[in-house]
Amino acid sequence: MFERQSLAEQVEAELRREITEGRLSPGARVSIADYQTAWNISATPFRDALRSLETQGLVTIEARRGVFVAPMNQQTLREIFDLRIALEPMAVELATPRIPAPLLADLVAGYETTAARLAQGQPVDLQTDDQAVHDLAREYCGNVRLGRLIAEQTGLFIWAQNTIVSELPRSHALALPEHLAIAQAMAARDAGRAAAAMRRHLENTRDRIIALRAG
Repeated sequence: MFERQSLAEQVEAELRREITEGRLSPGARVSIADYQTAWNISATPFRDALRSLETQGLVTIEARRGVFVAPMNQQTLREIFDLRIALEPMAVELATPRIPAPLLADLVAGYETTAARLAQGQPVDLQTDDQAVHDLAREYCGNVRLGRLIAEQTGLFIWAQNTIVSELPRSHALALPEHLAIAQAMAARDAGRAAAAMRRHLENTRDRIIALRAG
């Protein structure tokens, strides 16, 4: 299943997908033996992959108990969104003057079209739209270290987002006007307003799921 080169990295990437896409649920036990058999790999690259995932906060390794997917509790959600709030508004602010105008025009038009189709009850791909402004900000922020830092945390961000969608299916629709506000501010080259809109969006997303869980 895997090439010999960078085997631990390949295993890490596949396990990350298993977790972030929900095939391995929060709190689930990760059976090393089962994966070794299914993927036909030795223990060493698998354990190396798990140690890397542990540093990313995706798994916990407990002596004499085993390996478990990290729980997606209130504290974990808060920590992940605190991290996003610290990083992504800065990326938006830096990216706003750098993104080519045609890309920003397409971004705004895409969100407006999605909003119109949604209002008419037509099918839309909200998940793709949900990520568009975040990806564009990271790509054009012009700060290699910031972009890399955000990219390295993408697994955590997707994991949290998928958890939110599973518990609050309308979360993408609720975020749509917030994404449009960010895109419009970027298209107007108002970096400060765009950064503030991104911060509000992330805070709102965090607060919606925490309020839902609080009952």
